[in-house]
Amino acid sequence: MGALHPEFRRILAAVRAARPGPVLVLGGVDRGKTTLVRQMANLLAARGPVWVVSADSGQAWIGPPTTLARARLARPRRRWTGLAAERMIFVGATSPARCIGATAAALVRLASEGLPRAARVIVDTPGLVRGPLAEGLWQDVAEGLRTPLVVAVQKAPADSISQEEHICRAAGLPTCRALRADGAAGQETRRAIWEGGELAPILEPFAAAGAEVVTVRPHPLVRVRNQKTRTAYRAAAYQRYFRRARLRSLPRDLPVLSALFGDPADLDIGRLVALRDERGWDLALGIVRGIGAKRVTVLVPPARLATVASLAAGMLRLDPATGDETPDP
Repeated sequence: MGALHPEFRRILAAVRAARPGPVLVLGGVDRGKTTLVRQMANLLAARGPVWVVSADSGQAWIGPPTTLARARLARPRRRWTGLAAERMIFVGATSPARCIGATAAALVRLASEGLPRAARVIVDTPGLVRGPLAEGLWQDVAEGLRTPLVVAVQKAPADSISQEEHICRAAGLPTCRALRADGAAGQETRRAIWEGGELAPILEPFAAAGAEVVTVRPHPLVRVRNQKTRTAYRAAAYQRYFRRARLRSLPRDLPVLSALFGDPADLDIGRLVALRDERGWDLALGIVRGIGAKRVTVLVPPARLATVASLAAGMLRLDPATGDETPDP
């Protein structure tokens, strides 16, 4: 899907006009969020560095699956494969519903910590947008991040008249005038547009915290991916990540904590773990291959491991050859 979003000019104008801070792109699954984030990042990178956060641990495209990661773009990219993670946090699961707290904390940290003042940051988010778990996730993010702008990608009502047209007709205003209006009337109209949509419950905390909300429709060329396709995507990503992995020996007395909850955890053969430094950033993922009295053997891709301070255990076992996952019950 290389074509620009039909509303791309309006989106980019809102991003450029927003005060400094991370921009979140929110929406359900198969709404074209990742494509939109990449297109925005490329246009902005033509004028200076941009940081992009991939916050969907199930369909990660910067770090491997089960992680949230951040990358720096110094210039526009034609190909996105092989984009190196500048920072990575392992959350231990491929669904944010299994690790709400860990996902919120990782997203907030990646979008704010260790970045230059007034840095341009764009966050690609997971598709968990409905129900109490989603509301809890985005409440935590809104309170922790204080983003100036949210781009909300949501479907129009089922009939042929767009949501903006419904709202603006009720207000007696042409759509284009309502969307461009300044002052209280324009603000009320824009708020009414997103309040009537599918994302309203998760957008409210951001608006309450002072964020501007810009609503757009999914890209007309967006592709719907079924669960089989998503699982195959992760398997291929694991295979690429562990392609050059080799066995490394680590001290058995390294602290082992749950990546999801932060409490002490046990290791077992095949367990996917993160090798974490003392600041809480993850250096690499590994797969436990052996557990002895004094040493733990872990299959790890090439990485600098001199600063490993702890292991973070996830909730699945992984076969590096096939990329097959075996989640905990």
